Amino acid sequence: MLMKTEYLLPLCVLLPMAAAPVVYSLRRRSARLGDGAVTLVCLAVLAAALYLARMPACRLAVPDLFLQGVSFASGGVRSLFGLLCAFMFTMSSLADPAYFRGEPRCARYDAFLLLTLGGILGVFYAGDLFTLYICFETMSLASWVWVAHNETEAAQKAADTYLAMAMIGGLVMLYGLFRLQHMLGTLDLGALPELAAACGDRQGLFLSACCLLVGFGIKAGMYPFHVWLPKAHPAAPAPSSALLSGILTKSGVFGILLIITCLLWGDRRLSMILLALGTVTMVLGAVLAVFSVDLKRTLACSSLSQIGFILVGAAMLTTGEETALAAGGIVAHALNHGLTKLVLFIAAGVLYKHKHTLDLNELQGAGRSCLPLKICFLLGAMSLAGVPGFGGYVSKTLLHESIVEQIHLASGSAAGLLEGVEWAFLISGGLTAAYMTKLFVKLFVQKPRSAGHPVRIDKGSLTAIAPAAAALLLMGLRPAQTYEKIAAFTAESLRSAPFAVHYFSLENLKGAAISLTIGALVYLLFVRGLLTDHRTGDYVRATALIDLEDDVYRPLLGLTAFAGAFAARLAYSLTDLVVRLGAALMNYKAPQRVKPGEDHHFGRYSKEYVRVGAISQTLQFELMLFGIGVVVTLVYLMFKL
Repeated sequence: MLMKTEYLLPLCVLLPMAAAPVVYSLRRRSARLGDGAVTLVCLAVLAAALYLARMPACRLAVPDLFLQGVSFASGGVRSLFGLLCAFMFTMSSLADPAYFRGEPRCARYDAFLLLTLGGILGVFYAGDLFTLYICFETMSLASWVWVAHNETEAAQKAADTYLAMAMIGGLVMLYGLFRLQHMLGTLDLGALPELAAACGDRQGLFLSACCLLVGFGIKAGMYPFHVWLPKAHPAAPAPSSALLSGILTKSGVFGILLIITCLLWGDRRLSMILLALGTVTMVLGAVLAVFSVDLKRTLACSSLSQIGFILVGAAMLTTGEETALAAGGIVAHALNHGLTKLVLFIAAGVLYKHKHTLDLNELQGAGRSCLPLKICFLLGAMSLAGVPGFGGYVSKTLLHESIVEQIHLASGSAAGLLEGVEWAFLISGGLTAAYMTKLFVKLFVQKPRSAGHPVRIDKGSLTAIAPAAAALLLMGLRPAQTYEKIAAFTAESLRSAPFAVHYFSLENLKGAAISLTIGALVYLLFVRGLLTDHRTGDYVRATALIDLEDDVYRPLLGLTAFAGAFAARLAYSLTDLVVRLGAALMNYKAPQRVKPGEDHHFGRYSKEYVRVGAISQTLQFELMLFGIGVVVTLVYLMFKL
């Protein structure tokens, strides 16, 4: 008897998690066995994800698990993101053996790779927000090990930042889930759209959705929660950087899409929030990438910018009017970004393993003699820059046209604001072309400064990146047969509709031409002019004016901790003062009231007894106060609920 399709949903989540300890044991015995087992598990999950994407949407609920019950569902954008996730993990596993050859702690990495795979797929295939939250937190904790893997000082600091942001986001999200459960009575994603539309407390619903937005926005790398991203990617191994950038950020994007389609469809306030934060994220990431001289940091800042492009598209989707192009652009750009970062980060890993540095000046000409690596990197770079004929051009065209549609629908100041966003979009696209040109010229065009062993790409890494690089070109040449069908497949889940666009019309090519012209000018006048030392040919290291984490967030956290400690100490001192005052009153003229040798209750509490702290500073006294607080809280909740 064949397995029912819906049983593949929990299998995709549980199989890699169950295989993690087995792979750990095998990897400790034999590197070859461990690597083969990881790839085999990823291939099995890929086959299941592909089958789910080809079959009609299905659902499976387990009502008694974790008291609340869990559920899984497939179809639409869920199946697409699940398939992209399984593909990227499989390709990354092919590049792992060469990258980690001779490295310590590989068994630990492989185990947590599979745990993270199960967690991410659980997010994409979740049928309710409770299941999604469990898998989301599992994914965050498991992927933290990737960032800390190298155990250097930089890796430990980056891992601390990543974990702190993940935990803060998780707690804020949990509060939002409690509110939603109380307001709507369920967290089932299938029932939420209708219940949310009928909800009379729009302000409360908006507040709950904003709590979810914080949690998902942190994982997506949305400004101002992006501080973990530029630090985690350079610190993590290159194969995991490809996954952190290419698919983990998409779990945040997926959550934001759920907020839009299930809770706040057509909400103008959310649209304006996403528009503002998305525009800042888009521009900021591009600017940081232009100034960076670290290969993986440049790619990390690039990811920040590309997430900004997607968030701007999400803002267009949130309006609820003329959303087809926005929905298609979001899905296409998420797909393109995942494939592109798989190519670029693994290529960066190949260069790093040969040169043992990520400094662009020291990597000059490192990949010049390696033709397969040069071609794959060039294809990824051209797609990311939005060159016509590549996947990135298609998705950016759809996102750009969605902005233009909203400009026509808007009026007055709103239309002017959207026109400003359109120019920010085009300029950010130009900056993308500039920093990708900067990378390609430095790594693959300029002559190396010293003779050394030429870079060679291993078969596993080439097998990992070649299909993704080729797909970006082949799909970009035939967008109507590829991206439009993908958009139609996900349209219903995003409350949208299929569409048809003339991608290579003069009007659409005009937008790409503007961005590429801006990119050429920025590269020639700014990168080659102001950011290059003409005596040595090195890129100049720019000093950041402000580090949002070190200069703002950490001082604020320290100030908050100080304020909390001060308030706690003040409250403690006040209770201590009350006890001392009470004891003094009870012992007023005690010698005259108590005869010698008489064991009077109040007489025993002399001023000396109180002074040494036998009452006010004992554990029993503090536990008594805690117990009173618990009782008062329970009584309040009993009458409140």
